[in-house]
Order: sequence, then C-alpha cells, then structure tokens
Amino acid sequence: MRLLAATRNQHKLGELRAILGAGFEVIGLDALPGAGDVVEDEPTFVGNAAKKAVWAAQLADSRALTMADDSGLEVDALGGAPGVMSARYAQEAGGPRPTDLQNNAKLLRALAGVPAEKRTARFQCVIAITGLATLAAAAKRAGVPCEARGHWTVAWCAGTCEGRILFEPRGADGFGYDPLFVPAGQVLTFAELDEGVKNAISHRACAMGRARTLLDAMARGG
Repeated sequence: MRLLAATRNQHKLGELRAILGAGFEVIGLDALPGAGDVVEDEPTFVGNAAKKAVWAAQLADSRALTMADDSGLEVDALGGAPGVMSARYAQEAGGPRPTDLQNNAKLLRALAGVPAEKRTARFQCVIAITGLATLAAAAKRAGVPCEARGHWTVAWCAGTCEGRILFEPRGADGFGYDPLFVPAGQVLTFAELDEGVKNAISHRACAMGRARTLLDAMARGG
C-alpha cells in the first residue's frame, strides 16, 4: 500500500517505514516537486494533523491515501508547554525556525530549579489519515474517530508516551527533544535507546499501531 506522508523530516519518515514494514511504501513531500508548507496554526494536535493531511491530499490532487502527524512534548511543570508549539518553542517573532538545540536549551532554562520528581512529561502524537472513499467505513469498523472536513474524510489515531525530562541532554541519536526525554520504565533517553526499542514504545509507535488497525480494516474492504 502506498502512503503519502505530509512531512520532509527524514527521521519521521524512517520511523514510519520501520514501524509499518515492507508492506507499505511511504513517500514524503519531497516526492512532490514544488510542494510548499502548510501553516500549523491549529490549537490541538488533532487539528494540525488533520489540516496537514487534507492539505497534502489536495496538493497531490488524488484520492491516494495521505497521512500526516502532529506531535509534541507536554511538560507538567510548564502547564503542558511546549505542546503544539514544540517544534517552534524557541522561535523569535518573525525569526527562522529554531534548531533542536535551541528548543532543548529553552526547555532546560524554563525548567531551571524544578526538581527531578516534578519533571514529568509526555510525548503526544496524532496521526491523521485521509484520501480513499472506503475510509469512513473502515474507521467505523476499527473504532477510530472520523469526521468530514470539506470534501475529505479524516480519521485520526492518537498515541502517548509518558516519561521525564533530564537536567542535561544525553545521546546522539533521535531528534527533537529525544536527548532530554527518558520514557517511563527506561533509564536511557530516546536519543540513547536502540531504534527497535524506541519504535516499540514511542508515542508515534502507539499512534501508528492504531493506524495500522485502520489500514488493515481498509485492506479487508472496510
């Protein structure tokens, strides 16, 4: 099955391919010459994921299956921030998109003085899928939330990974806030964990597991 993922992030594409396996051909926005960017201005992960999925489907000008995700870090001591602003947490008004290092540095500054027991956090991921006419029936069969957005039907699957924020980054792999985040039940950060372990327990893996149930329902004819 061919899926258009509404991202240029090669780390995300790699995770999706590893999680879905050989039965799926996952392509990114780089496969669509001239594709621009969508403004992620929705207040929720569901809203942003759905908006990106519909935008990509319109961009591809086809009824091919299109997938988009929105994910981020919620830190309890910061009232859930950075949340939907995770990728742009350190961005100055009118400035360029910040690097992972800049976002991590701002997070550590914001948590200065917060003790270890109060540095609880979670990664959230929502995967939105849109495109094929059989989607609504398959979503109902799989127990996945689904709604109409204009001419498109969008289903979404959510996943969460609980954990805690360290006082300094550890690990050279991963991306985003991975070097600062230790998932519950682990002693290594997402940037230190073996890729197979991360892909089994991550928020994206959890959301993708639910999405896989939906895709399987579609393969059976909804």
